[in-house]
Amino acid sequence: MKKSLLLWAACAATFLFPQYLFAWGKTGHQIVAEIAMAHISESVKQKVQNCLGTTTPDEASVWMDEMRSNHDYDFMKPWHYVNVEKGKDYVPNNDENVVNQITIAINELKHKKTICSEQAKTDVMELFHLIGDLHQPLHAGYGADHGGNNVEVTFLSKPSNLHWVWDDEIIQQQKIATADVEKLYQTMSAEEIAKMKTIDVVRWMNESRALLGDVYNFQNNAIDEAYCTRNKTIIEKRLLQAGLRLGAVLEILFSDAAAVQQNTQVVAPGSNISAEEAMQHIGQEVTVCGKVFGGKFLEKSNGTPTLLNIGAAYPNSRFTVVIFGSDRGLFSYKPEEYLDGKNICITGKVKEYKGKAEIVVSKPEQIKFSDH
Repeated sequence: MKKSLLLWAACAATFLFPQYLFAWGKTGHQIVAEIAMAHISESVKQKVQNCLGTTTPDEASVWMDEMRSNHDYDFMKPWHYVNVEKGKDYVPNNDENVVNQITIAINELKHKKTICSEQAKTDVMELFHLIGDLHQPLHAGYGADHGGNNVEVTFLSKPSNLHWVWDDEIIQQQKIATADVEKLYQTMSAEEIAKMKTIDVVRWMNESRALLGDVYNFQNNAIDEAYCTRNKTIIEKRLLQAGLRLGAVLEILFSDAAAVQQNTQVVAPGSNISAEEAMQHIGQEVTVCGKVFGGKFLEKSNGTPTLLNIGAAYPNSRFTVVIFGSDRGLFSYKPEEYLDGKNICITGKVKEYKGKAEIVVSKPEQIKFSDH
């Protein structure tokens, strides 16, 4: 419902950019945008700019923060972050958070020809901002302290809070600029860069969470210059990763498949994921594991497919196994009957169909039984 309100607003009006900006801060978000645009092909760069219209990439990167002053956009506030308490692991869900919103924006832009131009523009601006947000460790922090917002500190003897220290104050104090981040890029091998460009939103979040030990490593609520110097390289690397990954996403969305294959690495084949995570791996070769909650053999439908619901019963299942009639005869059993209630793992390329993830199974070997 909230997304549909934004769709209506986006299609009905042109966005205005007020003169005040919010937090990374303006500098961090614009570094991410500049890195992304510097590392995509010229044809993709032009298509992205055409989508943005008169809005520059720098403006796009801070648009979501600008809208915080407009209460009509209050529904977007949860999209900037994801909270996972200390010692806990992220569990895929349907909550409004930065992980899910990035995925939604990417999936909508895969069908950009079917949505209005202003909604496509909005989705692009969301990606410019939210991919940056996810790489700031405290945007994947602890709900108990509101991602560091409730942690009062002194920053070089001045009152502040931990979240703002990481959003902007270290960047300003250490004078981190796009040129510094580009220098870091120059030190990396082609293999490191290709690995860095892997599109895996949950992994990006887990990388941020892995840095929280460094973030909270200070004493007496005092942030001193040594702390800033120590964390400068971490921030530069996260800005570089965010920029390159934003660029990789834009390449996928605005270029042909051949270019994507050459420039983007995917998650390694055989990586096990849950049914709920499958939508975050569209186009990737993975193994999806989960329980079968019923299925149907649609004998009178085109292609006579067999559909298996994984993770939940229809219509609440997040992932579907598809076996077309031409391949059904390869199975020694009726899949919708024999596999019902069993835990299985399915290996193949994840596709999207009508907002849900699926794998088309063409041979029995793609399905294995799982212990749990």
